[in-house]
Amino acid sequence: MIYLQTTTQLLILAFLVYWVIVYLLKKRGILAKYNISATGPILMIETTKGLHLLDKIALPKRFWRLFANVGIVLMFAGMIFMFGLVVFSDISLLQSMMDRTVIEPNEYTEIQNIFLIPGVNQFIPLVWGFIALIVAVFIHEMMHSVLARVEDVRVHSVGLIVALFPIGGFAKIDDQQLYGEEFELLDEPEADSESDFDDLTATIEEIREHERLEKEQAAYESMPAETQTASVGESADSQTISSQTIGSQTMGNQAVAAQTESADKPKAATKTQRSRILAAGVMSNFVVAFIAAMLFFGPVIGAMAPIGSLQITDSGDFSVSSGLTKEMVLVGINGQNVSDIETVNQALAGVSPGDSVTVQASYDRVIENYTIVTDSTAENVNYAGILISSVTSGSPAENAGLLPNSLIFKIDGDYVSDAEYFSATMSEKNPGDTVVFTITEYDGDGAETGVRDITVTLGETPGNESKAYIGIYYSAGPLYIGLLGISVGEFNAGGYLEFLKTLPTLLYSFDFSAPKESVMMILSAWLFVMMMPFLSILGEGFGGFSGSMMQFFEPVGWAEPLGIGIFWIANLLYWVGWLNFYVGLFNCLPALPLDGGHLFRTYFVKIAEKLKMNPKRAFRLSFVVTTYLSGFIFMSFLLMFIWPYISSFVIGLFS
Repeated sequence: MIYLQTTTQLLILAFLVYWVIVYLLKKRGILAKYNISATGPILMIETTKGLHLLDKIALPKRFWRLFANVGIVLMFAGMIFMFGLVVFSDISLLQSMMDRTVIEPNEYTEIQNIFLIPGVNQFIPLVWGFIALIVAVFIHEMMHSVLARVEDVRVHSVGLIVALFPIGGFAKIDDQQLYGEEFELLDEPEADSESDFDDLTATIEEIREHERLEKEQAAYESMPAETQTASVGESADSQTISSQTIGSQTMGNQAVAAQTESADKPKAATKTQRSRILAAGVMSNFVVAFIAAMLFFGPVIGAMAPIGSLQITDSGDFSVSSGLTKEMVLVGINGQNVSDIETVNQALAGVSPGDSVTVQASYDRVIENYTIVTDSTAENVNYAGILISSVTSGSPAENAGLLPNSLIFKIDGDYVSDAEYFSATMSEKNPGDTVVFTITEYDGDGAETGVRDITVTLGETPGNESKAYIGIYYSAGPLYIGLLGISVGEFNAGGYLEFLKTLPTLLYSFDFSAPKESVMMILSAWLFVMMMPFLSILGEGFGGFSGSMMQFFEPVGWAEPLGIGIFWIANLLYWVGWLNFYVGLFNCLPALPLDGGHLFRTYFVKIAEKLKMNPKRAFRLSFVVTTYLSGFIFMSFLLMFIWPYISSFVIGLFS
């Protein structure tokens, strides 16, 4: 712990020194000499080297256009999915407000966990997350620039983004070319039309002029087509003669200047070309995520096997002296395999306090035998109990004094063998009954502070008055093996490994005989993939093979010579795949300045023009709609994170 604190302090000090150096170099103009710009501590190192490489990569243009066209389709699919999640979240929050349900703050709503920044977000590891983020940002920006060159749009420079360490890459694409169509629309004066004239606010002169123009237009339209053409030609000839007579020299200079400017000005990208460039970044993230996932869920996970399911979380003095320590995985007792409370009870059924037993345990994938003399003062009773994760405000549990992180191991004097036993016992209780819980309390560091009895008078479950209500959220506690003086956590390593292997098939499996259930299953699987790292705190997700998780598995087959290296490969693939997938999905949101916002706006204008809307008005309307969507999405995300902190106040205010 001291080492970690010292390392963190040194990193902070190094970063501050780096920031001061950047500030001084920027102030003296040294950075500018080397094409380096600085915004705070972030450096953008630009170079034109490598642009020729982009041109070479962009050579198979048909392939890249097909690649980007598929990306456009996937972006709209991701846009619908992500926007649907935002709306669903808003509806859920609104429903909780209407039900007057108070949502307690938790790890998900912590400010540092809003951003997917490795080392800051507590669910994303620093090293693997940092590498994955660099890959995601680099491939995203590089593919934008490759498709720009495919569509003959200029790329001025490429470069690195550095904040003490490289954190990403970028490419400066010519905005005048990429959005040239829109710039031209802004420069054009709005075309006159009948709808622009308001006879209620116009002056007398404007009304007379409008009537004169209407008469001329009516007379022109009544003429034969040949006469109209001749009239137009004569008018043009008249204007040409007039312009040549008056200021012929100026007119000539302007014509030459206009021709020169037109020749130098690059051709603006069409809406289709712009859409391909915008979709390329997201598509590349999805492709990288797909490749990483196929490798991770295929050969890498397939090269792992479970060692056991019970890991030591705490051990007494006599068990430690025998060699049993934390993070060891129990494999067997007296030659009998153990995987849960039932198999432990069977293995210790004939053992009396004070007898010797042989325990097989694994540490760092090495299984050894340990001889232990059991505790002569202990009961041969094994129990798990339930661990309280949170207590609902105003509930019977809170009123009685139950606290989070407490372990309930007895109900009315009977041991709680597991969470199922607790649930079954409490289901037999009625509102108004009193229950005596025997609990073990722990401090913030997990150290035991004492054992005591707490009497709780059960209340009525909201919405079901006949059902008893406590007001706690809980999970299964560690299994305590009294004779060995150890606590073990149960993790179904084999079952979870099989689940990881089959997870990819859940993302697309569809049963036509039950379409509704299949759609819900597929959506649930995709949501699970999105939330995998965050669900790990509930024991249901996956944060990679690190720490104590590695103790449950060993490499087999082709990966056996790699040893611990197989877990490094797995972590790299997992985080590269997950972060690329998430970065791609997030960029699909129809909000500016994200790629999804620009793509939505581009297609909005495209569809509006097909519906015969004035291009300039369609362009302006697209900005209005996208701006409102951006605001809605931003406020939804903000509300999602602040609602747990203000829900009790808001509900109390309306009550």
